[in-house]
Amino acid sequence: MAKNNRRIEKDESTLFNTDIGLDFDLSDFDLIDKLTEDLGYPPEAQQRILRPRMDSDEIMHRVMFANAEEFADQISLDPNVRTFAWVSGSFIFGDIVEALITRRRVGIKRLYIATLSLSQENIDSLKNVMLLMGDDLEKLVLVVSGYQYSHEKFNLVPYMYEELDDGTDRVQIAFGGYHAKIIAIETVYGNTLIIHGSANLRSSNSIEQIMVEQSRELFDFNAGIMDGIAERFGTINHNAEKHKFHRLEGQEAWQAAKEYAKARDESWPAEVREADA
Repeated sequence: MAKNNRRIEKDESTLFNTDIGLDFDLSDFDLIDKLTEDLGYPPEAQQRILRPRMDSDEIMHRVMFANAEEFADQISLDPNVRTFAWVSGSFIFGDIVEALITRRRVGIKRLYIATLSLSQENIDSLKNVMLLMGDDLEKLVLVVSGYQYSHEKFNLVPYMYEELDDGTDRVQIAFGGYHAKIIAIETVYGNTLIIHGSANLRSSNSIEQIMVEQSRELFDFNAGIMDGIAERFGTINHNAEKHKFHRLEGQEAWQAAKEYAKARDESWPAEVREADA
């Protein structure tokens, strides 16, 4: 399973790493210091607008959950209970569903997910969910941003279809202008769980907030919207047979290239082949 090789340095130079790949450096805020010098502003103690002090360590000790397993172990699944939590930058929102199955024995019948972005690890976790639930999982709908598609259409997108499209009509994936972050679950016993907040499925290395609640009305509302999106913009044609993606590598890729070149040469007219020779 591929790992994200991007290393986040724990110093002032990379305090924030956003989903769109922008890095904010504390030196970006030196403008305030420059204004103080150039315009003769009073010392900082007397200024109205101060230089930002973004020390995440001051918040970290108040964070409730560091990872999805701890989250799944401790949240209440009782009816009419709502849980609000701040979670750490290492928290992976996409791991929640698998953790609920393996640690709380939650059986999932229908699963709806909306996210701006996801990783290969998230896809692998959803594949595990499908394997763990088997035929009990009747529907899996993924609503993903067009940003993800445009950046991963040659990598993670084919991998997503390869791993999650099992040849049935229970899985659908739609891409578009979506920024929602929602997991909506209906269990095999008819209970519902809605998990939503600021976090995408993958880790963002930023502190996030999440709310969890049981609500049939909220589940039906979100399921209805995502079913409509999937019906209109779904990218899996359930009427066509699935063709497995096959990635050519190494000697196999080289052999395929030679065979293509040979077939192309043999298809040319004789006079062209002779001239080329």
